[in-house]
Amino acid sequence: MKDRALINISLERIDTLFSEAMKTDNIELSRRYIKIMEKIGMRMNITVDRRIKRMYCKICKTPYKNISVTVKNKMVMVHCPYCGSIRRIPINKQKK
Repeated sequence: MKDRALINISLERIDTLFSEAMKTDNIELSRRYIKIMEKIGMRMNITVDRRIKRMYCKICKTPYKNISVTVKNKMVMVHCPYCGSIRRIPINKQKK
């Protein structure tokens, strides 16, 4: 089992890498940051936060900056502008 301090450090690095990937205009550099971020998560056996996972393309590892979004059949469909893949995210209804 990993030490809690190491897990906290790796989570901080994942957040830092993702914020840097969103800031930069260089596509190749942002893809590299996301690949490193995923490797850290796999090495430490931790899951990357859902809000981060949904902010980049799973196919080409490019962060979504200028995206096309449509809502259809209770699904949010996000179109990647670089590779053209479509990501479908279900809309969760909140229970009262």
